[in-house]
Amino acid sequence: MAVVDHIIIAVEDLEQASADYALMLGRAPSWRGTHPDYGSANTLFRLDNCYLELLAANGDGWAGDMVRGVLEARGQSLCALVFGTDDSDAFLKNARANGLEASEPAAGHGVDDASGETRTWQNMHWDSAAARGIFSFCVRHDDPAALPMAAVTGDGTLTAVDHVVVQTNSAAAAKKFYGDQLGIRLALEQDVPDWGGTQLFFRTNSMSIEVIASDKTGDEDRLWGLALKTDDIVATQKRLTEAGITVSEVRDGRKPGTKVCTAKSHVLDVPTLLIEHPKD
Repeated sequence: MAVVDHIIIAVEDLEQASADYALMLGRAPSWRGTHPDYGSANTLFRLDNCYLELLAANGDGWAGDMVRGVLEARGQSLCALVFGTDDSDAFLKNARANGLEASEPAAGHGVDDASGETRTWQNMHWDSAAARGIFSFCVRHDDPAALPMAAVTGDGTLTAVDHVVVQTNSAAAAKKFYGDQLGIRLALEQDVPDWGGTQLFFRTNSMSIEVIASDKTGDEDRLWGLALKTDDIVATQKRLTEAGITVSEVRDGRKPGTKVCTAKSHVLDVPTLLIEHPKD
């Protein structure tokens, strides 16, 4: 079974985006690096269950080209969903048996600009048509602990990803890709008449991929929004307000017992919900 390894946000100005996101998360970056072979530069924030990557174009290469294409098409936004495995052979066997034409593992590496530390990994790619236009691939890290946790810098810090939202017009295609080919458990499926379709929750590594299937969505799927966890939403809302970040008042969430608020600035134009779950 695959997990969500990291989520990529395409950004225009990496320095400004990194500062804004660090302030919003209440955490210092885990990693700052460049990828000369990929034509990109990045800032990483490792949270409890996955990490968030801010990616900017920085020269010539496939990643730089992807970022430039995303920025031209829709501006700063979620641009890729990257899955992870600790067993490449088992992942590829299942994926290929279910029709996903994933490549053989290819070596990659990154160097932290500040510390000089190096991380290495293996990437397994497939055509973006498999995820109906969402750029995605699978990675196996040689040393998962090489990426440090993003250090806490304030009260009410954001701790983890709660869910990422995918919009599609085909629930069946989502079940095939996320469920069959990637091996992620479909935890819940329900009709959502107010949204004109079906809601699917694929559950892995203490987070969900929330898929909204509606005929109002275009032919290509889209990564739409992000929800981040906090242990104390009142402290989070207070910290953000005092830092000059635009944030809504705390309100009851859709799931019974949850409390939520919406961050409206310093989120790199990504719709962002903050959520506290019941302590029990």
